[in-house]
Amino acid sequence: MSSNPMQTQAGTASRWGVNPMIPYLGGIATWFAANGLQFVMVPTLVIITLGGTAGDLAAAQVALAVPQVFLMMFAGSLADKSDSRTILLWVNMLAAIPPIALGWLAYSGALAYWHIIVFGLLMSAAFAFMVPTRDALLSRVASGNIQSAVMMALIAQFAAQLLGYILAGAAAPLAGPWALLAMQSIALIIGFLLTLALPDFPPVEGHEEENGGWRAGFSIVWNSPVMRPVILSSVGTGVFFIGIFMVTLPLIVTQIFGGGQLEISMLNLSFWGGTIISTVGMMFRRPVERRGRAMMMALIVGCAALMLVPLAPNFIGVCAIAGIWGLAAGVNMTMARTIVQVEAPAEARGRVLAFYSLGFMGSAPVGATLSGIVTELVGPLMTTFLCAASMLVLVTALIATTPVWQIMRHEHEPL
Repeated sequence: MSSNPMQTQAGTASRWGVNPMIPYLGGIATWFAANGLQFVMVPTLVIITLGGTAGDLAAAQVALAVPQVFLMMFAGSLADKSDSRTILLWVNMLAAIPPIALGWLAYSGALAYWHIIVFGLLMSAAFAFMVPTRDALLSRVASGNIQSAVMMALIAQFAAQLLGYILAGAAAPLAGPWALLAMQSIALIIGFLLTLALPDFPPVEGHEEENGGWRAGFSIVWNSPVMRPVILSSVGTGVFFIGIFMVTLPLIVTQIFGGGQLEISMLNLSFWGGTIISTVGMMFRRPVERRGRAMMMALIVGCAALMLVPLAPNFIGVCAIAGIWGLAAGVNMTMARTIVQVEAPAEARGRVLAFYSLGFMGSAPVGATLSGIVTELVGPLMTTFLCAASMLVLVTALIATTPVWQIMRHEHEPL
């Protein structure tokens, strides 16, 4: 591992006199605005347009995650040994094609369930290449406090997803789900144009295959007492929290409270609104010193909030719980990403961050499948409680058996 955990290549020359951080954050915003639209669009198409079941929705959400499991580590290795700008340009351009095709099928009334599955597989593959490339690039476009850079990127992500939910909700009474796919395509095309303003980012010296190729991500993480519990917590989040977010909460909205596209948008808006509030709040204070403790406490709060979902008296109550969960998630995601960014060696940062993302998103198919199966047996309310309680058990075990509670900010990091 690199002896200097903060080794970066900040200060890369700009293109056209534009600060690289601006198109970088713009690219994040356009991608996650499209992602926010997608979060509403998929359950709307499956449950409302096609009249699908909990199993159908779970399978569609699995399709949106499975390719990441097989491609994420390869994508991280590619990010370390290729020009990051070139990868992001191709990803944005190619990712705009599936929503154009699916939008036309929805508009023309020819939509079938298998179309959504194919769409999910293609978008998941694009996501697998975008995430490690974007994450590895952060420390190269940023300067100064890495925690602040992580929070800026997360705020851009959360605010853009929030915009996606707002657009989805606003479109509900005006047009069909095809409009969400049209807006998703436009967002990705804008992302392509913004990425053109990034400078070239050649590979960091020392990326070569003798450093372990894609296997370096696993080796570095597993041999790090600091990063290993962070990755394990991200796996638990994917299994127990992503299933709730992708499957049970949309079903609670539609089956328990009789909602539709607008209500699904409102629920997502509540969660991501909470993440923005907590992340922005952390921007106005000194960097968190006890990062591991803050991450674990945030997970505990999230578990406790979700265990109250079966007691929610109405849809507004569920939205309030989602907002509390979002507040905690903002803290958790900021701390986890900051820890991994700081600890990852520069020459293998793409692979390490790919492994982090793989732990989170790669376990999502398990979470979505598990939630779909359990929901068919006990209903979405009890499934939410059981998943949150299981995550609480995992968090308790990590605190008891790993040094995660003692993870601190490095003294030499800039304030």
